[in-house]
Amino acid sequence: MVDIDALERLLIAAGSRDEPLTYGALLRRFGRRVTPITVAALCRDLGEVCRRVEARGGPDLACLVVRRSDGLPGEGYFAALREAGIYRGPSEGPAARRFLAARQRAAFRWCRRQAARAADLPPEVDFLRDR
Repeated sequence: MVDIDALERLLIAAGSRDEPLTYGALLRRFGRRVTPITVAALCRDLGEVCRRVEARGGPDLACLVVRRSDGLPGEGYFAALREAGIYRGPSEGPAARRFLAARQRAAFRWCRRQAARAADLPPEVDFLRDR
């Protein structure tokens, strides 16, 4: 549905600023409206980005995409993690928020390193971006 390379770049840019994105903001960025069909298609595309990034040793970037209403990813995100044996908790509430925060911290660190490399900063400056 969307340009996978552009989606990856947007996720890295937002993550390098420690900012999650909403499903709606991403869809609007690609000129799409928020509907159940476009959200489902975006989630498939997020899965493709995650497969590519994880194949290069990167973290889960889908954790950076959340609902505007509560700041959590959709049910499908948690269902996929449960199916993969990565998470066993609920999709909402304190446990979900703690789990998400840890995944987002890892993604933010990785995104900052990627952004620093893209900006051609020398490696000795990169450590300044890890908080």
